[in-house]
Amino acid sequence: MTRRVSRVLEKPYLVGIPIPYLDRNGRKLRASQVNRWKGMALRELTRCFGGATSILAPGDNIVDGKILYERGQILVVSACDSRQAFVANRDRIQLFAERMGKALRQYAVFVLAFPSDSCLIELETEI
Repeated sequence: MTRRVSRVLEKPYLVGIPIPYLDRNGRKLRASQVNRWKGMALRELTRCFGGATSILAPGDNIVDGKILYERGQILVVSACDSRQAFVANRDRIQLFAERMGKALRQYAVFVLAFPSDSCLIELETEI
């Protein structure tokens, strides 16, 4: 007899790195730059936490009183097992964010890290 089994793994802490669409002066970045750093962020968070995903995340930012409409901003997100897991990788993430911020001419890079009710659902497999 074949049985199908799914597992739900709690992933109670999320980490996200927004990949900007505009530079600090409001000029659109080249698509190749944005895609390169999106790929690098996916790889970096995967190395830290085992996986990552990217989503289009348009947003509005205010820099020095100037509103920047980041229509093409991308958010790269990963989930981890605990705040401690994030803190253990924070220096590595900080170095990545600094490199990206300099390369994409940013004033700052906002790294998001917060508790959540997220989970990873491993799909059914036959046993």
